[in-house]
Amino acid sequence: MLGQRRPRSARRRGRRLLLVGPTLPTTRALEAPLSALGELLVVPFPGPAFDRAVAGYAADLVVVDVTYLDEARVRPLILHRFETIRPMVVFVSETGEGWWDDLRAGTSGPMMATDPEAICALMTEPTLRVAGS
Repeated sequence: MLGQRRPRSARRRGRRLLLVGPTLPTTRALEAPLSALGELLVVPFPGPAFDRAVAGYAADLVVVDVTYLDEARVRPLILHRFETIRPMVVFVSETGEGWWDDLRAGTSGPMMATDPEAICALMTEPTLRVAGS
């Protein structure tokens, strides 16, 4: 299933999500919640499928599983590859640790929670509105 798009309600919302190099447990945990937010593409890392996704997918959210990778080496590489697209990039591992980088806003920081709900919350629109607007 790697390298295949999973369109569900995605086309209605127009969001594109990319899950990079996931382990099987990460795929099982994130596939359904991310698919509910938009069009999900799952690709291995590194490899041609990842290269094609960077070049042609224009993701809004990129979730990178660094469980078996050296995050100190992978993070700068991933961020560099997405600098022109400027998505939200999240690095997660099965340890529960995580880091997010909002390339559009130029901000980043550690994630206190990396469960599916916390990751999906990064893509949800705020529901508060100013009265009278």
